[in-house]
Amino acid sequence: MMQIGNYKIETIISSRFRLDGGAMFGVVPKPLWEKENPSDESNRIAMVTRNLLISGEGKVILIDTGNGGKWDEKGKKIYAIEELDGLQNGLKSLGYAPEDVTHVINT
Repeated sequence: MMQIGNYKIETIISSRFRLDGGAMFGVVPKPLWEKENPSDESNRIAMVTRNLLISGEGKVILIDTGNGGKWDEKGKKIYAIEELDGLQNGLKSLGYAPEDVTHVINT
């Protein structure tokens, strides 16, 4: 948790997934990035969806909404999506319900 002025900023990790390491690091050579981000047999690195929740002055602002939960089996396999507890449970763990969110900003 972080506080900036009257606003509290918290994070929710709503899912884990994997993307191609070469695409993520571009021209950076694999021996450099693979030390900290080991790839799997398909050259994919582990990533997470990290949603920000900003609250204060009567507002609850959600930055990004994650990967969603409507992936078919093929998509889940391609991206190795692991849904964890999801966004709604993440909100609940911070003491909020979905209807408490006043603003949504997708980046």
